[in-house]
Amino acid sequence: MEKKEITVYHLHLFSENITKKDYYFGSISAIYEMFDVKQIGILASSLYNLKLDVRCNPIYENNKCRIRKDTLITKTQSKK
Repeated sequence: MEKKEITVYHLHLFSENITKKDYYFGSISAIYEMFDVKQIGILASSLYNLKLDVRCNPIYENNKCRIRKDTLITKTQSKK
């Protein structure tokens, strides 16, 4: 049985004023439902234009955050 690849965006915030620094999202648009452009330091459209890729371009970083695109590894389910 083939595994389905699930994309995950890991957001790490550099701010010293927060206690939780790591968040995980299923899409770029989900990031902007929780945080605004001022907190992230990049527009959603600009992040889409970067075309983050798991293999050759997985990370975006600025002075406010680091966003890494990766694949969630899951167990293969067997059908009974």
